[in-house]
Amino acid sequence: MPPRPFVNDALWRCLCPGFPPHATALQATRAGASTLRNHQPKRNNPRPQCQSRAYSATASTTSPNSFVQPHIPTPTSRPQFTNRPLRHGREKPPLVHLPTHILYEDLRLEGSKGHFEEVMKICNVLVKDRGQRPDKEMYAAILHSFTSSTDGTAGKVRKVLEEMGFWTDGADPSVSGRVDLDVRGCENVLEALAVHPDYLLRAEILEYMKERWFTLSDRGHNFVVAGLLRERLFEQALEMLEDLSRKKVRVEDWVFSEAMWLLLEFGEVEEAFYVLGLKESAMGMDTAGAAYGVKLSNALWGALLDAAAKQQLHDAARIVWTTQVQPGYLKPPTGTCLSVLSLASRHGDVQLATDVFRLLTERETIFNTHHYELLVAAYLKANALSDALSVILIMADANLKVDAGTCHPLFWYLRNAPPPPPSTSPDGEEEQISMPLHAFTLLQDFEAQGRKVPTAAINCCIQACIAINSLPSALDIYKALHTVSPSGPNTETFNLLFRGCAQAGRKDLAMFLANEMISLNLQPDRITYDRLILVCERSDDIDDAVNYFEEMRAAGMRPRRGTYERLIDRLVEKGDERCVGVLRDYRESGELVSQGAERRVRERFEVQDENWDKGIVVGG
Repeated sequence: MPPRPFVNDALWRCLCPGFPPHATALQATRAGASTLRNHQPKRNNPRPQCQSRAYSATASTTSPNSFVQPHIPTPTSRPQFTNRPLRHGREKPPLVHLPTHILYEDLRLEGSKGHFEEVMKICNVLVKDRGQRPDKEMYAAILHSFTSSTDGTAGKVRKVLEEMGFWTDGADPSVSGRVDLDVRGCENVLEALAVHPDYLLRAEILEYMKERWFTLSDRGHNFVVAGLLRERLFEQALEMLEDLSRKKVRVEDWVFSEAMWLLLEFGEVEEAFYVLGLKESAMGMDTAGAAYGVKLSNALWGALLDAAAKQQLHDAARIVWTTQVQPGYLKPPTGTCLSVLSLASRHGDVQLATDVFRLLTERETIFNTHHYELLVAAYLKANALSDALSVILIMADANLKVDAGTCHPLFWYLRNAPPPPPSTSPDGEEEQISMPLHAFTLLQDFEAQGRKVPTAAINCCIQACIAINSLPSALDIYKALHTVSPSGPNTETFNLLFRGCAQAGRKDLAMFLANEMISLNLQPDRITYDRLILVCERSDDIDDAVNYFEEMRAAGMRPRRGTYERLIDRLVEKGDERCVGVLRDYRESGELVSQGAERRVRERFEVQDENWDKGIVVGG
């Protein structure tokens, strides 16, 4: 429908005397009218749309009340803009030009933002220019502005309360000039004290509210908890959080987050997860499927996971991992992943350990021996011996060094684990084998599948046999070693067998193994000579023991402290004068010589002090 035409009659000329006399009607489209409304300047007291006018600078020169109908652009014409700068939408007029009720609204808004300077400016305008007396609205805004971390302090809050006439000594509340503190003012004080904690002032405010039957809102409860947390009163804060959760009082997310951050900062990891449980219960969820609905920042989730892993809290770390890391919501750093992997290895959580490997593989992490050792420990803790051995073989395939240290968790498992279920022999009889022999059988199966078996894994089986005093089983493994490991035995293999010979007093077997070692061109080390000395000493062959000692010293190696002590004691017992030379060498080694050994040598042989260092025997 076209717009109605303007009727240029007497009433129109009376209402609009500045209207051009020859104008009859203006046709305006809806698009032109909307453009006009968009470009019209805003006023404090807008007129009705049908009487909107624009002030003309040219017309004002002839008549102060002259108005012209603004030009409405047609669809084919472009709007004409003057060079007059337009006021930006965010610019605010001066405070003195605002009405009083608007000033009070701005006062409350600036106070909630913590803008102390702006609050004081508005208060000055209200008091000096508008003649307003200081009231509770002004003081409430001032107290609220003290939530600023730079402009507010607990001392400033006290000073304002004293200016209001706030006290708790039972004074007459009708004292002239006193401004009562209402509920809003009390909660503003509690909010300020949550930023600048003051336990005594908070207690006075809460007592003041209790005396006047003021109900503390949910917002106020949150500020009280935050203040207790800032004061490191964690027990009281947690008790209050638990009470609020039980009473279905709304606790804001930032309070839960602040509680968890502070508890983690002070090493209270279990309490931090307890707060997480309170948040879950407040949301009506259980711990098993809660973390999908609990909203925490990724930084806080990462801190919870890292702290739980370092504190060895398996259940807590697993919940965070399965609900945040596995779905892809959280990407923990590599250090946290290693902590979680160590946690999984200690508790035998194979699923968690393998998932950590999955995440590290996606990052193209270069795995080293440390990563695989933790995975082996996880499988052993879960009694998955075959999988643990498979990981060791994977290390060998990856050209990673597999030595006794790498297989040390395997040794402890084979030593302490109960024997496997008895197997049935071809004759139909049940055979009970030890756990080290069972592990060696698994290694034989892997070798039959074409896997590369390192010698260190077989040595671990031999070491476990020696630890459980099963020297025959260790010899059986040694005899079949070359069929499983292509590299054959090494010096460590013979050292372990020599230890078994020393325990069993089998010098003949030790000499046979020594010849085997020479035939294989394996060089003896310190442990080799040390255990050969012990084998001879326990077999009561002192001459061979001293000969191995001299050969060892000629090679630039020294026996261990215990071997020194045993050799000296046996020489003293036999009355052999060579104990003086052994004792002198013992003193030169830098080891702490026991007073008993030196005293026994002095008592058995009369040794002069000036000749002691030379090892010369002067009487016997």
